[in-house]
Amino acid sequence: MEPEPLTFFTPDGDRVTWEVKAEPDHDPFERRLTLVVQGTRIVQRRVPRAEGHDREHLYELLENEARMGARLLTRLRRAYPVELPRLMGYSLDEEEPFVLLSDHRGEPVNRFAGALLIAEQRALQASLFRAVRILSACDIVHRRIDPDTVRWDGAAVQLTDLSHATLAGNRRLRLGEAPYAAPEQRAGTGRASTADDLWSAGMVIYRTVTGREVADRPDLSAAPALQPIHDVFSGQPPSALEVLDRLREPDPMRSVPAEQDLRLEEGRLAFDRAHEAKREPEAEQPSPVTRIEQVPQEPPRKWWARWLPLAVLVSLVVVVWMVIR
Repeated sequence: MEPEPLTFFTPDGDRVTWEVKAEPDHDPFERRLTLVVQGTRIVQRRVPRAEGHDREHLYELLENEARMGARLLTRLRRAYPVELPRLMGYSLDEEEPFVLLSDHRGEPVNRFAGALLIAEQRALQASLFRAVRILSACDIVHRRIDPDTVRWDGAAVQLTDLSHATLAGNRRLRLGEAPYAAPEQRAGTGRASTADDLWSAGMVIYRTVTGREVADRPDLSAAPALQPIHDVFSGQPPSALEVLDRLREPDPMRSVPAEQDLRLEEGRLAFDRAHEAKREPEAEQPSPVTRIEQVPQEPPRKWWARWLPLAVLVSLVVVVWMVIR
């Protein structure tokens, strides 16, 4: 295949052009590219013209993928985890907009259902809950953790597709299906919470470890390897950090630098401003209002107060006249 130029914005907000070679398309919404100079492989997620014409919400999902990827980069900086795809760039104002992400690792966990060894089962749990913990520390709720978005390479997971992610505390929308979406998320009640992702992650782990499908809450009593997640399906689930502690795994956020990367922050803010300007009409500015402040007036003086100084003067003159007389 012949190289082709690819122009886009980096997460820092710089406009660049790379030469890439594209693999044959198997998915109209996604293709794998190879950088000609470096030989690095990346993933291009896009909205084809025909698909976007019929389903305009796809543009919003793509933009959300870029927005969440920029948020993760701003928070995680160079200590970027292997469990999450890294945003490489985006171009959202084209006829066929796209985002660029780091290459996929492994295969969808569906291919490993019921076939993992004990050590792999533990590693799968630790890695997936690491991903949930990192997202929660960045105030992100994935909302679509299922066997299609979780990949496994034998050592760690990769949690893909942030297009449906939202910020923790936002109003829940009806999204997903049983058994992988939490009941509250399916009902669209309350506020988005990490508990939604804990339910979904627990269900993916149950399906992958046991190879069995369930319609609702699974029975974990016959699966000793799954005891650390026994209460993620309860009304009061633990945090992802508590689950990691049960698995004797450290908090992945301990190694994340606390200081901000100003260029990434500026790039993220520029993206947000462009997004808002495109999606929301400019609000009319109210006319300036001139405030007229009244000067306080002195209260009227009583009649006798007006003549008092003169009376005092006359009295003084009379006294002086009598003395010198």
